[in-house]
Amino acid sequence: MEEIKLEDELINKLNGLAQLLFDKEYFSYLENAEDYVLNIKDFIYTIPSLKHKRTKNKKHGAFYCSYKPNRHTTWYITFNTEASHYLIKNITNNHSKNYARFIAAIK
Repeated sequence: MEEIKLEDELINKLNGLAQLLFDKEYFSYLENAEDYVLNIKDFIYTIPSLKHKRTKNKKHGAFYCSYKPNRHTTWYITFNTEASHYLIKNITNNHSKNYARFIAAIK
């Protein structure tokens, strides 16, 4: 069985994400933003079963998987893996100015 661990910084980022999305008016209701973040967290735990790609810059993780919850946004979750252990290091999306610095060629 795979072991998945999230870095503390990522946990903090995810814990504040719903409020941030609500404050920036991506969602009209905080509950909807919380559900959105919960879906991201659920996706993270499926990473061992998914095909993953190498990142350009290993600072944020050697591999990544992408999660596309809608037609406008793709989330990139970066991680390291050794045997059956996954360390989830970071999350960013295609709206971020810096995502292309560490994600490989996007298709």
